[in-house]
Amino acid sequence: MANSRSSDTELLRLMASHNDQRAFNTIFDHYWDELYHLAIMKSKCPDLAQDLTQEVFINLWKYRKTIQVKSTFSAYLATMLKYGFFKHLAKQGKESTKGDFLEEPYHEEHGFSIMEFNELYHKISKITTSLPPRCKAIFEMSSFQQMSVEEIATNFKISTSTVRNQLARAREVFREQLTEDVTLIVLLAIFFH
Repeated sequence: MANSRSSDTELLRLMASHNDQRAFNTIFDHYWDELYHLAIMKSKCPDLAQDLTQEVFINLWKYRKTIQVKSTFSAYLATMLKYGFFKHLAKQGKESTKGDFLEEPYHEEHGFSIMEFNELYHKISKITTSLPPRCKAIFEMSSFQQMSVEEIATNFKISTSTVRNQLARAREVFREQLTEDVTLIVLLAIFFH
């Protein structure tokens, strides 16, 4: 895992400093399936899942010089995808009477904001880091790796009720630390779904 993390860091460095398209292609090839699977799980719609996944990679290239990964690159990309899904839900709620919301390319329609995303990502990273170690690990497995309660319980050799209690504890910590930001509280529903 450390080797993968250092290679991801090197690929990001090459993308940012040398505009290295091959580094981008390597990241794309390595993470496409994982992100698409996550997008399908969230959206339940193959077309939307493909658009959300493509949007992650469009923005990865577009904002390659400003990306600051605090945890794993996989978690960063998963957070970016969930942010895109959140933006989609917000947009869909505002324009529920509009026809096909995918008429325009997704990134033009939804106006991804790297500043908003970076702020969100840093808040999530900071709160995640503040969780007790086991609670943090369970939250990350549930939110970023999309593991079920049963899978997490098996992994730690603990009961499913213990896993649920730890997830409830993490949810409460997030709620407490985000009480003043209603938008981010709504986003918790996506991360804890």
